[in-house]
Amino acid sequence: MQALSSKAFNGSSRPFSSSTIAPRVQRAAAVTVEARVAIRFQRFGRKKAPFYRLVAIDSRVRRDGRPLEYLGWYDPLKKETNLNAPAIKQWLSVGALPSDTVRQLLKKAYVIQPDAVKVEVPKVKV
Repeated sequence: MQALSSKAFNGSSRPFSSSTIAPRVQRAAAVTVEARVAIRFQRFGRKKAPFYRLVAIDSRVRRDGRPLEYLGWYDPLKKETNLNAPAIKQWLSVGALPSDTVRQLLKKAYVIQPDAVKVEVPKVKV
């Protein structure tokens, strides 16, 4: 078999000379958009024995992706939690959105204010 030489492509001795490469086009600078940060669980453990880490993570990243910060853990089998409350409050203050399950856990741990319970006053007939 015959080896392909550089002349087989464009007839010159240098296959990628400056005349064959298109000039570079200047592109506009990429606009950086602040990503929404979510506070959610990452599942660990094994089958039928879950263990969750509480993390601050970019909302577009997959569930088990690289987090921005670890905020604590939750073991549903032992009903144990370990939360870094100051870090969670800091993330919430800058706009991080907790998932529904995480919001319930934070309310139970009094990291955030629980919803006020509506009390209905019975109407008195006069």
